[in-house]
Amino acid sequence: MKTSERLGRYELVELLGIGGMAEIFKARCTGPGGFQRTVVVKRILPANTADPAFVRMFVDEAKILGMLHHPNVIQAYDFGESDGTLFLVLEYVDGPSLAEAISVLKEAGRPMPIGVACQIAHDVCRALDHVHNLRDADDAPLNVVHRDVTPSNVLLTSTGGAKLLDFGVAKYRASQARSQVGMIKGKPAYLAPETLDRRDIDHRADIFSLGIVLHELLSLEPLFEGDNHQITFYRVLSMEIPPPSRLRPEAPPELDAIVMKALERNRTQRYQSAQDMARDLDALLASQGARAEESIAFMQELQGLLAARPRPLVASYDQLQETQETGPPDAMEAGATVSERATLSYLSRMGRFLRGRSRD
Repeated sequence: MKTSERLGRYELVELLGIGGMAEIFKARCTGPGGFQRTVVVKRILPANTADPAFVRMFVDEAKILGMLHHPNVIQAYDFGESDGTLFLVLEYVDGPSLAEAISVLKEAGRPMPIGVACQIAHDVCRALDHVHNLRDADDAPLNVVHRDVTPSNVLLTSTGGAKLLDFGVAKYRASQARSQVGMIKGKPAYLAPETLDRRDIDHRADIFSLGIVLHELLSLEPLFEGDNHQITFYRVLSMEIPPPSRLRPEAPPELDAIVMKALERNRTQRYQSAQDMARDLDALLASQGARAEESIAFMQELQGLLAARPRPLVASYDQLQETQETGPPDAMEAGATVSERATLSYLSRMGRFLRGRSRD
């Protein structure tokens, strides 16, 4: 939806979406001598400007992004206020999210090339390694956990590169925002098991989430998503995880090993750093003779599929960025198998217990 509103020196060109906390615009930054730059403006919704919790989350996101400088992380250019409304100016990437890519490939019956999927996961690993090792001005670790590594929060560039975005629910040492007691932040289908049964999480939760994303890139199907949160929680905790080669017979054994290690439910057995996972992906890509040309050709094909696909006038930002603050499961719902019901009964009891604990 086109617009002509201005926000300081930014001309809001097109409304890209609206979510629960903010609205997103494609915008144009102008300056002397005809200078122009396309950017993204994320503006907190007017209804949320008086809510201290929303404001703290928005400020925390801006603080983190202001400290991050990495080619695989969306860059923040500016953070300001106009007429009492906070806004964040971000790098514009003229490419789809992984969520959009997965959706259109599935519709077309076109699998994602294994080399491309591994390269995307490699880029996200590099982004996470930078995020997890972020330090403050005194060189003290900030212990940042993204908490929302999902297909909708990874954007693709025209060359097939990947950029991580949306730090709206990120956790870090100096964060002002706190989760409500008994609440779990993140999208249920991409949560690490320890998010459900531990008070504290660390960077390894992001690695599990990335393992889910890589599995989905290869299968084009969500790994754990169920008809309701309770079924999804059960699957995260207990479902047998199929190796990629069961769905993609051409997947090499090394790829099975990488994905299954990232998806270890015991976090001490998981990759202990995103850098370790990136190294294994590096070795796999080298052994498979992966070339940049493959990613570029794939993106050209993907852009063609997207161009032929009808799009709504305004994308639902809630659909693309459906970050949830979810209460622990406390009731069984229809559609569960006998074994799922037994686990859901346990989850229900656990949910009542967790109400007395902070999930942050």
